Amino acid sequence: MKSYEAMFLMDPAAASDWAAAEAEVRRILQRADAKVLGLKKWDERKLAYPIKRNKRGVYGLCFFEAPPEKISGLERDAQLSEQVLRVLVVRKDRLTPEEIEKALTAAPPPKSPARGDEWSSRPRGPRPGEFSGRDGGPDRAELRGVGVAEADANLDLDENDSGRRGDAGE
Repeated sequence: MKSYEAMFLMDPAAASDWAAAEAEVRRILQRADAKVLGLKKWDERKLAYPIKRNKRGVYGLCFFEAPPEKISGLERDAQLSEQVLRVLVVRKDRLTPEEIEKALTAAPPPKSPARGDEWSSRPRGPRPGEFSGRDGGPDRAELRGVGVAEADANLDLDENDSGRRGDAGE
């Protein structure tokens, strides 16, 4: 039997009834003939994107020992469970009881700032009156309504640049 660490993402209803969620995880592990070394409710967080129409989820951290050939069945059972949204199982080569205890008693990592808070103060694109074209000149969108000859003159194109416009090298 090999040692494994698993992170179960549970339905947000599990936040109010962790005992039922823990029973579901233990049922899935029991079907895989796993010996549970530790199981704890880790945290409830907002998800980056909806999973099965849920915007929040409860994470459960679990350490167990199981035969390697049973892991694919464990993952399949977790996918079929209505309470489990996702599961990640990682093999741990050297897992000591001290490491398990340390992981189960440690606090979850801090939540990252909301994307809107971090990015809201940053300007998006050029401000009115600014030029966004190359070399500080006006860009083609600002020259709409101007003839092609005037637009090229405003963009300071040489005679040598005619190849970029699709001319055949006249």
